[in-house]
Amino acid sequence: MEMMIPMFVLLGVGLVMASLLAVGRKAFSVEVDPRQERINDILPGVNCGGCGYPGCSGYACALVEGTASPTDCAPGGADLAIQLGEIMGLEIELTEPMVALIACAGTDTASPPLAGYIGEMTCGAAHAIPGAGKACTRGCLGLGSCIEACKFDAIVTTSNGLVIVLKEACIGCGACVDACPRGVIKMVPKKETVHVLCVNPDKPKLVKAVCTVGCTGCKLCVKQSKRFEIDGTLAHVTYSDDAEIPESAALACPQGTILDSRKYTVAAWITDPSARKDYDSRSTVWKDEEKKRKAELKKARS
Repeated sequence: MEMMIPMFVLLGVGLVMASLLAVGRKAFSVEVDPRQERINDILPGVNCGGCGYPGCSGYACALVEGTASPTDCAPGGADLAIQLGEIMGLEIELTEPMVALIACAGTDTASPPLAGYIGEMTCGAAHAIPGAGKACTRGCLGLGSCIEACKFDAIVTTSNGLVIVLKEACIGCGACVDACPRGVIKMVPKKETVHVLCVNPDKPKLVKAVCTVGCTGCKLCVKQSKRFEIDGTLAHVTYSDDAEIPESAALACPQGTILDSRKYTVAAWITDPSARKDYDSRSTVWKDEEKKRKAELKKARS
């Protein structure tokens, strides 16, 4: 009988502890809004952070709390936004899908490296060292930190010192934007086809000295389309306007800084010399025609 006493004591302690745990669980449990569980079930689960919250579960919690929008999940797209709106009882106004753009065409040929870089092969590390990159200290370093940040294999490196975004693979999460120490990556409407591939705001003389395809703020594109504006010495496209941009806007650019993806893919524009040769030929023809047109107009007015 004496041998049984310790057993009964342990059993009693176990029962007491179990009771305390049950009471504590009930007292300190946090009720989860059933909508949050429904939302978690339909989210992509990629935890990209593009919504601005720590993973999909964090986004689901923020939605229920009213601090996030059903349209904040880029990987889910429009279909998911509509489903989330239905769960939350909200009317959804869909926005234009966005994709990342590497706003730089300064290849190793256009903007040669200043010196060989030996160090940690990340853009952040190279950016912190003066001279560790191309002649243009504003452009893409090409080391691929954005590739590491992209969970959707939408960014690839090229053979000539740059990286490019595969438009159809990009879901617009924006992770690559945060990964770029030079602010070269922009989020742009997916439907847009014409872009200025330069972010160097320096004076024209300085830009031309470090890159053959850098924007010099000449304003010739502005004369061709109201969609272009000059911010200081740097041209940019106003994406809020839906007016079609004429081909002449790109052809008028003396540096060849403007990509018209209706004519050339990003990959071809960056890596294929024949695309540049074709552009130069088309640009020359257009400029000759413009001179002729202006001469005839001047003659008609005199």
